[in-house]
Amino acid sequence: LELAEGNYKQACRKFKSDGDRSGEAASLNNLGIIAETRGDLAEAERLFRESLAIKREIGNRQGEANSLNNLGIIAQTRGDLAEAERLYRECLAIGREIGDRGGEAASLGTLGSIAFRRDDLAEAERLHRESLAIEREVGYRGGEAASLNNLGNIAKTRGDLAEAERLREESLAIKREIGIPIDDQ
Repeated sequence: LELAEGNYKQACRKFKSDGDRSGEAASLNNLGIIAETRGDLAEAERLFRESLAIKREIGNRQGEANSLNNLGIIAQTRGDLAEAERLYRECLAIGREIGDRGGEAASLGTLGSIAFRRDDLAEAERLHRESLAIEREVGYRGGEAASLNNLGNIAKTRGDLAEAERLREESLAIKREIGIPIDDQ
C-alpha cells in the first residue's frame, strides 16, 4: 500500500501541474481506495469528495457515478444507511442517464441490500429482481449469481425454505460455471 500510495501521490502532483484534471481525479480516487483499505474512512471520504468535485467540474458522468458509489460504500460502512441510499440513488440515476446498464444493475443490487438490512423485504426483492433482469440482459453472470443468492436470503427470511434453496442452488451453479469461489452464503 505504501508503494501504491507514493506512486498515486506522485501521479496526482504531476497531473495537477500538467492541468490534467481527469488524471488528477483518478489519482485522488485511487488514494481514497487506499485510505479506505487502511480503514481511514475520514481520509477516504475526503479524497472521494475531492475526486467527485473534479469529475463534476469536467463533466465526467461515469466517473461521478463511481465516486458517488465509493462515497456510498463509506456511508454504508459507517452504518449511515440513509446517506448511503441517497448516494446510491444518485449513482443509479446517472447510470440510467448515460446508459450504463451494468452500473444500473449494481446500484439496484446495493439498494436492495440496504432495503434488506432495513427489513423491507418487498422493496429488497423488487430491487434485486430488477438488478437480476439487467444482469441477465447484459450477460453479467457473476452479478446474476449474487442477485439470486440475495433473493434466496429474502426467501429464507420469509420462511420459504424451498424457494430459498432453489435460488441458492441456481446461484451456486452459476458460480461453479464461471469459477467464482464458493463461500458459506
